[in-house]
Amino acid sequence: MSTKPHPNGPEVLPSKGFHRLKKFFQGEKLVSNSGEVHKEADPQLLDGQGRGTPGSKAKSGSKVRISGTTTSTRSWSNWAGTRTAHPARTFDPETIEDLIEIIRKAKSENKKIRCAGSGYSWASSSVVQEEGFLVVMNKMDKIYNPVRSEEGVWTVEVETGVLVKSLDDLLRNHDPPLALPSNVTSETIRFGGILSLGCHGAATNTRTMPDLVDSVKIIDANGNMNVFSKDVDPVEFSAATVNLGLLGIIYSYTLRVEPMFKLHADKFYPFHDYISSPERDGPKLKALVESNYQTGVFYVPFNRKGFDTSNDIVWVKTWRKTTDLPLTETLKQTQSQKRQQRKSMIISNKIYKFMATHPGYTSFMNRVLFSMAIKEVEKVQYAPDALHFLDGVDHLKCLVMGMALKADANFENVVKSWNFVINEVYEHARRGEFPLNMAIEMRFVKSSQMMLSNAYDEDPEAIYCMYEVVTAVGTKGFEEFSAKVAKHWMEEFQARTHWAKVWEHIPGMVPYLREVAGARSRLDEFERIRKKYDPEGMFMNKTFAGLLGH
Repeated sequence: MSTKPHPNGPEVLPSKGFHRLKKFFQGEKLVSNSGEVHKEADPQLLDGQGRGTPGSKAKSGSKVRISGTTTSTRSWSNWAGTRTAHPARTFDPETIEDLIEIIRKAKSENKKIRCAGSGYSWASSSVVQEEGFLVVMNKMDKIYNPVRSEEGVWTVEVETGVLVKSLDDLLRNHDPPLALPSNVTSETIRFGGILSLGCHGAATNTRTMPDLVDSVKIIDANGNMNVFSKDVDPVEFSAATVNLGLLGIIYSYTLRVEPMFKLHADKFYPFHDYISSPERDGPKLKALVESNYQTGVFYVPFNRKGFDTSNDIVWVKTWRKTTDLPLTETLKQTQSQKRQQRKSMIISNKIYKFMATHPGYTSFMNRVLFSMAIKEVEKVQYAPDALHFLDGVDHLKCLVMGMALKADANFENVVKSWNFVINEVYEHARRGEFPLNMAIEMRFVKSSQMMLSNAYDEDPEAIYCMYEVVTAVGTKGFEEFSAKVAKHWMEEFQARTHWAKVWEHIPGMVPYLREVAGARSRLDEFERIRKKYDPEGMFMNKTFAGLLGH
């Protein structure tokens, strides 16, 4: 006879629950307690090399050609299926000439334009409805040959549809081998979204990903190509680098890269009280961050028995540059491990889907998943392999609320903000509610000089804690939970949102973002520049109109 799951999670799944899980993981339809039918995820898309990768989904419509570019009336959704667009036309350009022709057509028909890539964003930045065109940049994937300046600085120009993995591979095989000094975790994201939305990476001293940009090329509302660089106009360059797609269609970014280097990756698993006391643990966390090339702290709720934060452990991961230590594995071994990771992520996604509709099993399943994930292994790897340490995370269909918080002198506010989330997770669980079932994460980067970066600061030595609060798609209560956390961080710590994450549901967010930390003057300056390149608002959408005072 089956028993109702306790909020603490059953130690042994009842037989009925076991059979439900079995059917679920075998890909059968599963009816939840509410009677709703949950279907399997859509088939994966294929990238340009014929390899299966998750990505944005598009429903086919009638196709035509305009000056060499494919266009259709198909609709579009982001990778997680949480954002949809139904544009008047969807374009798949392949050349600069295609982009210019699309802009001319939009101007003649008085249409808006927004751009999309793989769709790894939760915000409505790519959403345009029947009033506009959607330009999918995935076929704009040219990588130019890396160039070495007279000062010995390497740069590489990439079109905005280039995948992270594609650039990693080209740089690895270059003579001499090169690498980005920082990167995002996933290899299946495209640089247009990473840079224009201000994504941050995690290497502390290299700052955010856009701070690696040397120049950016944007085609404005008149079809003119504009090149922005710090040497020519540092203010316009700051606006153009993190531009939210509001200055025109971004053709390419030129990034600074460096000779290939090795990273010594280590990790340890202290009990949660390692970061529980602001006065005691804040300085300790600061010292850890400042002594490493890159630092990440990860927490999976309910990862140990006892249903109490004091029993839980956190995952602390550090990276240091090394020239002396040998590699601990071959490229072939790394690739084999990545294949296994991808398989594990596909299975994990099914487990999280089950948790989203059966929250009573959350604590039990998280204990199982976390125990399987823990491996006390130090590694020395080349930079791309070390930085993309969780392959296949794009298979996890999740929602992420992300914010940047400026660390105070002793990181005490970092510890306070971290523990607020943990306490909220357990407070909800005691009521039988599990709005957060995946992870809480934080990484640390120095401030950015990019005007619309959420880590913008005039102090170049300021360190920002980059938070992510992650749950499975379909999890009940996440919208309210994440809004409460965000409001607390905003009121107590002046936190700022990550443009690509979930944030538009948070009450009062837009007026807050116009005022926090002197943002109004920067937003007004950005608006002045935007009007210069898009006076009629061809590239504006509802998401950002209020932000800019429209």
